[in-house]
Amino acid sequence: MAVPAQPQVIPGSLSSGAVGTALLGPSPDGTCKAVFAVVTADGAIVQEHTLKGLDGLAPAGTVRPLLGRSWDPPNQHVEPRLGVVMNPYTQAPVVRQLFVSEPFHNTIAVINLVNFGTAPNVVFGPGSVSRIGSRSLNVPIDLAAVQRDADNVSWASNSTLDQGSDIYVANRGNNTIVRMHQDGSVVAVRRISVDSRPMDDVLAGLDPEPERRRHASLNGIATSPDGTTIYVTFTGPGQRQGGVLALPAF
Repeated sequence: MAVPAQPQVIPGSLSSGAVGTALLGPSPDGTCKAVFAVVTADGAIVQEHTLKGLDGLAPAGTVRPLLGRSWDPPNQHVEPRLGVVMNPYTQAPVVRQLFVSEPFHNTIAVINLVNFGTAPNVVFGPGSVSRIGSRSLNVPIDLAAVQRDADNVSWASNSTLDQGSDIYVANRGNNTIVRMHQDGSVVAVRRISVDSRPMDDVLAGLDPEPERRRHASLNGIATSPDGTTIYVTFTGPGQRQGGVLALPAF
């Protein structure tokens, strides 16, 4: 039997493409159903309830939009994206906190979430928005937890920060990884190398055209459940689709 559509508590829609997601955890409405945050290319955030469907969360422009933006040649064919991680360890009235990379502005948006509505129609709602800026951010394409939440594995994912966890930031602009505290202070920066050689030099042998060799770029980052390994994806160079590297954590 089909489940009837639920009226939206906060208006919202997937009016542009999804460019980042994160598990928020159990719904605040008491159903104990999972809710996911979806950031769209126009900078809006919606929430997907696995039972009740879609609600809005934050309006367009909350996150700096990706619409109309593209990477520089020769990687203009790779669709821009952004990274999202979630902090469940907050203090009332904030119930969740989203960190969302803004690659074309070298910033990370920090969106505080609160409970919104009246029982039984309670959803996540927007609180204050702030931004992290740093000279160490150079086209921050993706985010990952240094330590993934292990206290409640039923309501955690690879995008869930453990209590007090730092954040890894993958920089597409200069192929570096930044480790920073949640307040934006930088702990360390590492440039990716393979056998003590810069990543671009190692990948140069994959393409015979010199002009295409220099454009291998980071495109994603994740960490292993035990926090000992960092996995990064890269795009290019040239006609190569890209690949995955496993790196030691730091």
